Parts: sequence; C-alpha cells; structure tokens
Amino acid sequence: MKSSIGTRVALRTMALGYLVILIAVPIGVILWRAFAPGVGAFIASVSTPAGQSAINLSLLIVAIVVPLNVVFGVITALALVRGRFRGRGLLQGIVDLPFAVSPIVVGVALIMLWGTAGWFGALDRAGFKVIFGLPGMVIATIFVTMPFVVREVEPVLHEIGTEQEQAAATLGASGWQTFWRITLPAIRWGLTYGVVLTVARALGEFGAVIMVSSGFPGVSQTLTLLVHARYIDDHNTYGAYAAATLLMGIALVVLLLMTVLDRKRNNR
Repeated sequence: MKSSIGTRVALRTMALGYLVILIAVPIGVILWRAFAPGVGAFIASVSTPAGQSAINLSLLIVAIVVPLNVVFGVITALALVRGRFRGRGLLQGIVDLPFAVSPIVVGVALIMLWGTAGWFGALDRAGFKVIFGLPGMVIATIFVTMPFVVREVEPVLHEIGTEQEQAAATLGASGWQTFWRITLPAIRWGLTYGVVLTVARALGEFGAVIMVSSGFPGVSQTLTLLVHARYIDDHNTYGAYAAATLLMGIALVVLLLMTVLDRKRNNR
C-alpha cells in the first residue's frame, strides 16, 4: 500500500516538474521581462501604431475565418455523418490534412497556386494580390483551422441520431426548418467549442501566415508576426516580450472560455 502511494506521488511530482520546466518557467520569464519596467511601459509598447495594426489585422482575420469555417464546417460534418457517397473516406482525409501537413508547406503550396508564376497567377498579374496580402493570409488561416468545427460537430451529430429530424420531416417541416429548430440547437455546444478552438488557432498561427505575408508593419503583420519582427529583425527584445504577453493573455482568455464551455457541454 505504501509503495503504491509512493509511486503515485513520484509520478505526480515528475509530471508537475515536467510541466513547470516546459511551460511555467518560460511563461514566467516572459511575464517578468514584459512587466519588469512597469505596466506603463507594457501598455506603451503594445499600443504603438504597429502594435495596434497587428491587433486589428489579427482580429480581422479571425472575423473572416470563423464564419466561413462555421458554415462550411457544419455542411461538411452533415455530409460526413448523414451522407453516403463515393469519396467519403477521401473527404475525411482532406479534413484531417491540416493536422498532418506542416504550416510552412501550406504556405509554399499557396505561393505555388496564387503567386505570380502560379496556377492562378493571372489574378495577381491583373492586380488582385492574394500572396503577400490579406487574402493569402485568410486562405492560409482557413486551411490550418479547417478541421476544428468539423471534428467537434461530427460526434455530436452521431450522438443525436436522425430520429428527431425524421419526425420533423414527417410533420411537414422543410429542410431549413429542421436544421434551424432541431439540428442547430442540438449541436450548439459542439459548434461553439469548435469556434473557440478556431479562434485560438487563428490568433496563434505563424508558419503558414509568414510565408504568404509581406510582413510590413501596419500592412500585413499579425500579432505573431509582430513578435517575430521585433525579436529577430528589430532586435527589440522588450517589444517582442510585450507583444508575446498580449498574445498569451488573449490565449488565456480563450482557454478559460474553452474550459467553461467544456463543463457546460459535459453537464448537458
């Protein structure tokens, strides 16, 4: 008995030490470096024109990406769960592709497709700039965030089945009425959780976005690119720590929201 208790304590101590070394210590260092000169210096650093532009651009990308992922994510989940068609397994694989492919590869692929010499380069030559502009950053972010809504809604659709939808159809409800009054309320928690995951991933994306962004401050620089530019290009270490702290604060809010939603979903 004592041996069992000692083993559990040792395992917990090892796990806690592992988390402290890999997560708590780096975060603590960033927070200390960001707030050591004072709160006023932190606010001044993140409220520069470049900082405000990076925040606005990051939020703009989220505002575009999330609705698109919601619409196409729900449609894809319905097709995978309710549909029986050839190529269903292929579609499953495509949905999971962003989990397996490096974001850098995604960025290179987008350049090959949408760049001046790419398959759709005629758009760039006609003046519609995709690569090194907002459209390319949005496309890259959509790709890396595509699976979250689908994979959160899909198991909920399996769980609720089709009985209520069939009953509504029997009573004369149209397809849209059935979806709006039966399906959507049933999947709302899974959909909300998928939206939160999409927001978190979109705010923190770096690899794919840096490949398709010009990185110019105030033009196509997100919060993650601002951290990179300040630390690597400008050698502004404090500014990088401040921007990283702001990004970490947003991520913490998203994490807390995920925890609350997860508890509510489990209670339901």
